[in-house]
Amino acid sequence: MNLNEKFRPSAEFPSTRPLHVYCDVGTSSMVGNHTTDLLREIKYHPLNTTHFEPRHIQYVSVRNVVVEIVETQMAETNGDLVQFGKGHTLLTRHFKREVVV
Repeated sequence: MNLNEKFRPSAEFPSTRPLHVYCDVGTSSMVGNHTTDLLREIKYHPLNTTHFEPRHIQYVSVRNVVVEIVETQMAETNGDLVQFGKGHTLLTRHFKREVVV
């Protein structure tokens, strides 16, 4: 009973919201019944998140041999682009050279 009461935000467990990072460099993947360029979902804590560093680096195959422009977007769950406040927002992409034997 009253399970919804247990899941309301509290001081002990602050509310979070997911942010989705999309990039057009890697190969697309299936998410649900859609093909998308989603790289990662980030659990964002509005009150105390100043940076996010994943525990596991994720490498995906690059779709082109030559990459001229890398387009990256961060979106809310509803698809709207994230509106960042004042200051700098940095996103780092790592590329790993694949050795062909």
